[in-house]
Amino acid sequence: MSAAAQSRDVCLPDVILGLGRAQDAVELVELFSRYLEEISLGPFVLAEVRCASTDWQKNLILGTVSEKYLEEYFATRSLFDSPIFRTAQYTCEPTSLAKVYDQQLLSRRGYKIYQRARKFGLQDGYCFPLKGRDCRPTLMLIAGDFTPVDARAIMVMEMVVLAFYRRACALFPETKLASKRQKGGLSDRERETLSWVAQGKTDWETAQLLEISERTVHYHIENAKKKMKVSTRLQAVVEAIRTLEILL
Repeated sequence: MSAAAQSRDVCLPDVILGLGRAQDAVELVELFSRYLEEISLGPFVLAEVRCASTDWQKNLILGTVSEKYLEEYFATRSLFDSPIFRTAQYTCEPTSLAKVYDQQLLSRRGYKIYQRARKFGLQDGYCFPLKGRDCRPTLMLIAGDFTPVDARAIMVMEMVVLAFYRRACALFPETKLASKRQKGGLSDRERETLSWVAQGKTDWETAQLLEISERTVHYHIENAKKKMKVSTRLQAVVEAIRTLEILL
């Protein structure tokens, strides 16, 4: 039986209810793995990135992908050059990894990331973009041969992926401190002004865009520099991107 036919045979409400009742991360991963095995797919990984440090375990990452792959991925600072995260940032629909890893569109760094994915058997599959908490880069990657999987099956899988992420969020809730970003993090207005600085806007242009005064723009940027413990605007932008306070 094909993967598409098998996916239609899976009782969707039961799968989603089962994920919603998972008591811990181990059970959640096991349930999702079982679902994928029934349609001949896997491994998989859910990644909600809250920091781009080399310690990948600081992020919400669940799945069956090799830990060695994750260690190499974050150790090489691959996040900002990742074709997969770039795709997830700019689209809202599931995308095949064949399209993500289009050789003609890959940068040199992107090609190295693709080669690493191949080494761990993650070059084929689908990327499912998700709306991450606090606008964090978030996605589900499911590896495997999707050739026999039809459009209807992909739609079903989207719902199951969303159910998985919702339960993961419930099992790993944000603390009050985290929900306001890490202590000393930028305010919403500071992120807005710094985002426009990153795009080359002057204080006057930013003031016009945000409908505030130039003096207020300057005030927010200076506050951002102090919080980031840097002396220039460029350094503030670099640090804000590194810590995922702003995204370009």
